[in-house]
Amino acid sequence: MTTEDQLMVLFCVVDDWVRGHPPPARPGRRPACADSEVLTLAVARELFGGPSERRFLRRARREWRHLFPRLPAQSELNRRTRWLQGALEGLRRHLVARLPSATSTLLGADTSPLPVKHRTRVRRGRGAAFDGPGHLSAGFGYCAAKREWFYGFRLATLAPLADGVPRHWALCPASVDEREAVAELLRGEADPLVVADRGLDGAAMRDRLADQGGLLLTPPRKLRRYQPSPLMREFVRRRRNRCERPFQVLTDRFALHQHRARSFWGLLTRTTAKLAAFALLALWLHLGFDVD
Repeated sequence: MTTEDQLMVLFCVVDDWVRGHPPPARPGRRPACADSEVLTLAVARELFGGPSERRFLRRARREWRHLFPRLPAQSELNRRTRWLQGALEGLRRHLVARLPSATSTLLGADTSPLPVKHRTRVRRGRGAAFDGPGHLSAGFGYCAAKREWFYGFRLATLAPLADGVPRHWALCPASVDEREAVAELLRGEADPLVVADRGLDGAAMRDRLADQGGLLLTPPRKLRRYQPSPLMREFVRRRRNRCERPFQVLTDRFALHQHRARSFWGLLTRTTAKLAAFALLALWLHLGFDVD
């Protein structure tokens, strides 16, 4: 499909979902650009536009004016997209539910740093823009994989190993215990079989999964008294790297760390849009669409 064909298919998918799940109306006069168009542009920017919003809007006005005749200004579009963040998350869940892996119980759990600014440029008292609800705010954390400190949040995902599209996700404090974050994502999952890094291993985590009828599989530790069987070690070894696939795709295809957000709600909205675009791309590939 051409880019224009993909846009039209995307708009049809979004519009059908919005008609069945209308977002709450904003106070004031009804905008000229419909909510379906705003959500379509939010996902399309992640699919076709790259990190620059201004460049994507220029392209939309130049090439797709006949599809979006009443495009708002960039600032207004950003405000409306942030207002529709809940609808964007609902659309993402709708797309994930249509994937063949929607009922899979073989899951991968992992977390990744999500910086909002370089750690050397943080000044005391100037981080209020990244304060979220429930005392959730940007802070310092340590990335063991890269062996470096970062300033921002931590993104936790729970995804089927079959396709790597996150089923559940959360923005967490940078210094959060990864086991607590993943345990919250697993809440409500029935009989999960979770493959994860050694950092998520622990007696409390295993007990929680056992209460849900599940099992935690991690690479073995040399000093642990209990050692899994050779067959189980081989099973984990072959599937361990799949846990990182969500972040590989989000980073390489959707520029996860180049979000250019200036506030917590902007970061939340753009992360949701990237995850929705990821789910849409996986669904199109499953349906046999010719996409880049």
